Amino acid sequence: MTGSVPDMRPYFEAARVVIAPLMIGGGTRVKILEAQAMERPVVSTSLGAEGLDVRDGHSILLADAPDSFAMQVARLLTDDEFASKIAVNGRRHAVSEYDWNQIGERLEGILRQRIGLRARDVAKPRGDADLVANDR
Repeated sequence: MTGSVPDMRPYFEAARVVIAPLMIGGGTRVKILEAQAMERPVVSTSLGAEGLDVRDGHSILLADAPDSFAMQVARLLTDDEFASKIAVNGRRHAVSEYDWNQIGERLEGILRQRIGLRARDVAKPRGDADLVANDR
């Protein structure tokens, strides 16, 4: 246990397995996504991964009981090939679903569809609004 740290990346880099044994709480599970983006295998509870579009046994391992959670962690620590598969699939998942570019494109599509926004003035500096309401 280290308490609060300014940057989790060195800890993820050193980890063979990242665990998220959450039993209560809410919010976004950013640490799981960060670990996946760094290609680390993750074991979490169902609640810990809630809201993330993950596939148990493919991009993450999920277990809610202490014994099964420990068994999943041990499996990743003892089966390097399986751990690598989970890590690679987890990275693909994080990058394809939660990369800021992907999120921005999906948001833009929703805004275009739902409230009639369209791209305009693409050459303007980043600080200006790139999306404006249609003049209908």
